[in-house]
Amino acid sequence: EPVRYRSFAEFFDRRFRPDVRKFPSAPEEMGAFAEARYFGWRNVESGQKFPVKGHSLSADQILGSADRARPFAGGPVLLVRLAPVDYHPHALPDDGTTRDHQRLGRRLWTVNWHALQSKPDILFANERNVNILETRNFGRLGFVEVGALSVGRIAQVHPLHLPFRRGEEKAVFRFGGSAIVVFGEKGKWCPSADLIEHTQENVETLVRLGDCVATAGAQ
Repeated sequence: EPVRYRSFAEFFDRRFRPDVRKFPSAPEEMGAFAEARYFGWRNVESGQKFPVKGHSLSADQILGSADRARPFAGGPVLLVRLAPVDYHPHALPDDGTTRDHQRLGRRLWTVNWHALQSKPDILFANERNVNILETRNFGRLGFVEVGALSVGRIAQVHPLHLPFRRGEEKAVFRFGGSAIVVFGEKGKWCPSADLIEHTQENVETLVRLGDCVATAGAQ
C-alpha cells in the first residue's frame, strides 16, 4: 500500500483489498484458510510416515497430548506451509467456537521443504498455538499454528471466547515462514482429490485463500 512503512515487518503484514478473496457459500465446502502450499491426507494413523520416508506426523505430539489427539484418530489431515512470499493473515474455515487452546514449544526452526525432510520434529518442537475448534459443518478440528524461523510471534486476532464465522481472520504470523496443521474427526470431511493426489507424489499444491480444499462427509 502507498504508505510510509516504519519497518520491513510492517510491510510484511499486508492485506488483500475487500472482496478480492471469497469463501465458499456451499456449507459442505471448506475454503482454504491460508493462501499457501497444501498437503492433504484422508487419514493419518499412528506411526504413518510423513511427508517422506522416516518422518512421522504425530497428532499426540503436535497437539500436545494424547487426550487432545484422541478425537482425531484415523481422521483427515491438512498440512499447510506458508513461505515468506505468502499472505500471512489466515482465516477460520467455518462457523463455530473455540473449545480449547494452548501455547506450546519454544525454539523456532525454519519450515522450508528441505528442513521438513531433514528435521523430523519441527512441527512439535517449534512454538505453536493449539486450538480445538467446534465447527458447524466439519465437526471438531485440531487447528495448530506453527511458528518458524524469523517469526517472532503468532498474533491472535479473533477473540478466543467469542463465536466465529467462516472466513473471518483468525490470526497473523509476524514476518517469515510458518505452517498450519489441521486434524479432523474420522468421516467428517475429506481433503480435495487433487490435494490427495499431489501429496502422494510429494508435491505441494499452492492454493488461494478461500478456494475449496476439503468437502464434508467421508469420501
